[in-house]
Amino acid sequence: MIAKIDEISNETQRKINFVDSLYLYSDLSIEHMAKAVGMNVNEVQQIIDNLIKQDALEALYKQANMPVKQIMKKNITSLDYSKTALDAATLMIEKGTGYVVITAQDKPFGMVTERDILCEMTFCNMPPAQISLKVIASRPLIYASPVETVENVADLMMKNSIRRIPIIEDNKLVGIVVARDLAMLLSSTKRSGLSKTILEAI
Repeated sequence: MIAKIDEISNETQRKINFVDSLYLYSDLSIEHMAKAVGMNVNEVQQIIDNLIKQDALEALYKQANMPVKQIMKKNITSLDYSKTALDAATLMIEKGTGYVVITAQDKPFGMVTERDILCEMTFCNMPPAQISLKVIASRPLIYASPVETVENVADLMMKNSIRRIPIIEDNKLVGIVVARDLAMLLSSTKRSGLSKTILEAI
């Protein structure tokens, strides 16, 4: 009986290894992989999902202690809190971004996203030119220091359900890290779904 279980286990592991190789080194679809290993599509998809999650954890472990100053963007989109939602929306379009860091006398104050503006316009029924950034900015501003580790910043994002972390040093805005930056950094293998998995986790 034990020998039979071992035989099944070895056969399953052989199929997992085969799927792993096919996923990494071939352009076969999930359906074709399933035919090649004699499994159904859902089983093959589950194997691939598990392999991607495992890679994501390994990548996070390898990069966990890197300071975020090495990956932060220094080109920050910001506006003074005396401006309006229309000013913010216009700047977002110009810069091709979905957020603006709000400052007060050149000091970090809060964050406004395109979603914040749309929600405020919907619920208050006000034109964006009449909506003050001081009122709609998300506060308190959740931020990190340039020497904070990638692991801690990723954890901060997950705990607060946010995708952007301003980087502040000596009470000055010096950069910003977005979830996509972390996903791209951690996507260090050939698996096409790894960055997506990390991004979804954050």
